[in-house]
This record gives sequence, C-alpha cells and structure tokens, in this order.
Amino acid sequence: MAMRSVLPVLALCTAGLAVVAYVHTFELVILRTYLDHPFAFGALACLLAMPTTFRLRRVWLRVAVIVLAALGLVVALFEGMIAVMFGAAEEAGHVDGPAPYRIRLQTSTAGLGPDQVTWLSLRREEGLLTREWHLGCFNDDESGDGFASVRWTGPAAIEIRVQDGRTFPITLDPSSGRPQTTAALNC
Repeated sequence: MAMRSVLPVLALCTAGLAVVAYVHTFELVILRTYLDHPFAFGALACLLAMPTTFRLRRVWLRVAVIVLAALGLVVALFEGMIAVMFGAAEEAGHVDGPAPYRIRLQTSTAGLGPDQVTWLSLRREEGLLTREWHLGCFNDDESGDGFASVRWTGPAAIEIRVQDGRTFPITLDPSSGRPQTTAALNC
C-alpha cells in the first residue's frame, strides 16, 4: 500500500520544486546550483505522473492525466530549450573586492541580434554558505548603454560605469552584505 503512493508523492514534490525554482531566486549559491532548474523539475514531474495513472479506475481520467502530463512535458522541454538557448551566459571574469567579496561578470548576446548583455553579481564567499546577489544588467542595444567597468570605491561601495560615462553607485548593507540598490539599462 505504501509503495503505491510513493510515485504520486514524488511527482507532487518534484512539481513543487519546479514551482519554487521558477518563482524564487536563491541567494545561496549551493541552492541555486542544484535547485534552479524549474523546467527540468517540471519535465520530471510530468514523467513521474504518467505511470501513476495505471491505478486509476476510470479510463477517461487516466487518458486525461496522461494527455495533460504529456503536454506539460512537451512545454517544459520546449521552454527549457528556449531558456538554455537565449539565457546561456558566459563567464567574462571577476573583480576582487575586500574579503570575502567578489564581483562576477557574465555576458551573452541578446536574442538573435548582435547586442551584448552584461550581468553583474556580487558574491560573498563563505564556503557552503556562499551567497550571490544581482548587481546590474546592461544591454548595449542603445549607444552608450553598454557596460564599461566596475570598481570598488570603498569597503562597502561599488561603482558601475557604462560606455557613455554614466555611473551607478551601489552600497552594500553593512549587516548582510546585500546590495541596497541595483542598476539596469535596457534589460
């Protein structure tokens, strides 16, 4: 009896993980690494839901669940493929700050065009409790809006500069290290 309910429970738990990963941004890098895969969890939940239908007595309900699970699987795989194609970013380096901070730079092209998008994030290295927060996003599709540089202006202050010379000062919360503001142009 208990073995019969394992698969539906696993399917529901995996679907829950998919929802949490889709709507929540994790600060802990270890959680982001392993749980930030909503489309993979969604596809797995759909696959786990299909065999659970064999216990259903009503044929129409069995067919409805299989059809919905198959459609969910196709959507999850398609959306995941699109997310990988257009959301894949390459590491572009880092800027060391006062210990334990480091600014991480990532770049990618925007959509199908030649635009370059640069994402900046702040890491606070603490072993398994390493945290990472979004700092800024810059898309160079407009003249002068592209990322130029980032530098530390103090132990808890960062300055981001774009190509036309504008600067975006960011201060860190003294207790948590989290950025109090972020910057974005055309993202």
